[in-house]
Amino acid sequence: MTKSEAFLLLDRMAQGIALIFGENCETIIHDFSDGTMTNVAIYNNSVSGRTVGSQCGILDDSLVDTSQIQKIGTNDIINQLVHLKNGRTIKSSTFFLTGEDYIYALGINYEITVLTQMEHFLSSVTSCSGDLFGTMSGNKEPAANPLEQLFAQALSQIAIPVSDMKKQDRFSLVSLLKEQDYFQLQKSVPYVAKKLNVSTYTIYKYIKELDSDG
Repeated sequence: MTKSEAFLLLDRMAQGIALIFGENCETIIHDFSDGTMTNVAIYNNSVSGRTVGSQCGILDDSLVDTSQIQKIGTNDIINQLVHLKNGRTIKSSTFFLTGEDYIYALGINYEITVLTQMEHFLSSVTSCSGDLFGTMSGNKEPAANPLEQLFAQALSQIAIPVSDMKKQDRFSLVSLLKEQDYFQLQKSVPYVAKKLNVSTYTIYKYIKELDSDG
C-alpha cells in the first residue's frame, strides 16, 4: 500500500466513524512520517479544538523524538481516559498504520463529559445509607466512608493500578474527584495524597491547574 493509498483509507474511515457517532466523536489522522507529528485530517474538531496542519497532540504535546515514535508505532493505544484542558472528558484510542515510507495514526476521541456527570448524578440519587430491614432489626452496618467510596469509584473509571500510574493518570483521577466536589470533604487532600503516594503539595498543584484551566 502506497502512502497516498494509506491516507485515503484512513481518511474514509475517519469520515465514516465521525458521521456514525456524531459531533461528540472526533476523528483525526496524524502523520509521523518525517519524525514529527502533524495532523493531516480531522473531523468534529470541536472536541479538542485542533486543526489540520497543527502539531498538537491530545494533551497539547507534540511527539518529536523519532525513536519514541518508532516505538509506539507498533502498539495501538486503546480506550484511554483523558481530561482535556478545555474541561472535557473523553475516551481516546489511536491505531497505527505503517509502511516503507510512512507512519500514520488514526485517533478516535469520544467525549463523555455529560455521561460522566450523569453517572455521578445517578450514583448520588441511588446511594443509600443502609438497608431498612436491617436497620429495623437492629443489624446496622457501619456507614461507608465517603472519602474511600468516592475515591474507589473514580479509580475504577481510570482503570489503572496506582502503582502503574503516570503523572497524567494521577491528574485525570484528581480531575474526576474535583468534578464530584470531592475536595470539599474534610481531609480529602491528604487522603488522596496518601493513596497516590505523592505529597499534599502535588495534589494542591493539580487542583490549582484545574482551577486555572476552568
